[in-house]
Amino acid sequence: MTDHLPLAEALTAGLHWLYETEQPDDAWMQHHGEQIPVIGNRFLAFVPTSDGGLPVVVIGVVKPKWKEGPRGDMVPTNPLTPIELPRLAAELEQRGYAVRSTWNGFPGATGSVGLARPAHPSQVAAVKRYRAGCQEHPARSVFCECASWRAGFERAICPSALTTA
Repeated sequence: MTDHLPLAEALTAGLHWLYETEQPDDAWMQHHGEQIPVIGNRFLAFVPTSDGGLPVVVIGVVKPKWKEGPRGDMVPTNPLTPIELPRLAAELEQRGYAVRSTWNGFPGATGSVGLARPAHPSQVAAVKRYRAGCQEHPARSVFCECASWRAGFERAICPSALTTA
């Protein structure tokens, strides 16, 4: 994968991957999507299909630092800023990608933007194949480590392949 890209370049590469990159019929992708590191201790993740069946773009802190919060829970000391998630949603809208909703964000370490248009059908199918688990070892589900299971991930086209080409 490339080092860290400016946000605009990472967004362009990720959206191209999400909407225009066809996945092989025998590839699968993990349901958390694919990440592209962004300059400034940030990443963008592109998730082809969420619980609602539509894609999500996530902005997050690459290396969050944590401390104990007032209620005993762990809170980031280097969270997203208050403007990062709204700015990402606005940029997506400006590029013609309708936003359904946003969630999380400041003062957290990640924020999500739900998009209205489905991802490329082959992207959705690759996640569906992942969720079906290893066909050679069904009892292991998505936690299998056999060569056949690993090969499905290796066949997937990742956004990193697009940013380094």
